[in-house]
Amino acid sequence: MLVFSALAGCAPANTPAPKPPLRIEWTQWPGDWIILVAQEKGFFEKHGVQVEPILYEMFDQAMPDLAAEKIDGGLFVAGDLVAIVKNDNLRAVFITDVSDGADQIVASADIATIADLRGKRIGAALGTFGELFVREMLKSGNVSLKDVTLVNLNAEAVLDAIPAQMDAGHTWEPYTSQALANGQHILFTSADTPGLIADLLVFRTKILKERPEDVRAFIAAWLEALEFTRANPDEAAQIIAKQAGLNIEDVSFEGDKLYNLQDNLAAFSQNPGADTSSIYFTTQLYIDFLISTGNLTSAPDINLMLDASFLPAQ
Repeated sequence: MLVFSALAGCAPANTPAPKPPLRIEWTQWPGDWIILVAQEKGFFEKHGVQVEPILYEMFDQAMPDLAAEKIDGGLFVAGDLVAIVKNDNLRAVFITDVSDGADQIVASADIATIADLRGKRIGAALGTFGELFVREMLKSGNVSLKDVTLVNLNAEAVLDAIPAQMDAGHTWEPYTSQALANGQHILFTSADTPGLIADLLVFRTKILKERPEDVRAFIAAWLEALEFTRANPDEAAQIIAKQAGLNIEDVSFEGDKLYNLQDNLAAFSQNPGADTSSIYFTTQLYIDFLISTGNLTSAPDINLMLDASFLPAQ
């Protein structure tokens, strides 16, 4: 009995099976690149969470995968979240960045002004933030939707579509630089629509309930990676270029405001808010837009969809 007890005392305690990595979507959008820095510098591991960044060449392909639980979360514009959330299955827990010039409408050389778009074809991912962005541009130039033809096309495909399929289109870096090299030019940017294009860290609600500490660890690692990127821009750019498969000269955060903790606390504190400095106000704009275009039949609960409870205490 003594021998048995001694052996039993030496037996290893039951340990829980290791949790699978959080599978997180990212695209070639500057605000998403912080995930690459966090992974390469070991910040996720430091904070105790395993993460598998998954690159999507076309951002809209990630939406059905998120709904089908093939991925655990991703980096989505507020309007994309509004379009796919159903019965509280998804929530946004953090604002990663806000486009402040990094989204652009590029056009062929013969289109000098927004007014020149009358009778022309404009490419955008219809039913998403890209379409709302185009609509805001047209409104600013007093051009009616009836005066143009909207073509359903992802931002990643704009470069190859002008001038054969369309005359102007919504895109971002690194595709904008390639368009400029082809003789196209920038007609309009998100600097003219401040706060409209807010990017969010979105998780499936099931993950938030089952792995809340992993989500908090993810945000802590992201914030550390953001701080590192700002303090060490050259090293961060080298990491991003290598991991994203880009030329170093194409790595730029110009026109993209990366949000830190203080920015998040400020944006989440205004409910409902009076302008696009509030994430609630911005998200409501997308709800109204999608309902008006018939892409949404009823409004999701904005107070469930936006969840600030995972933000670190200041």
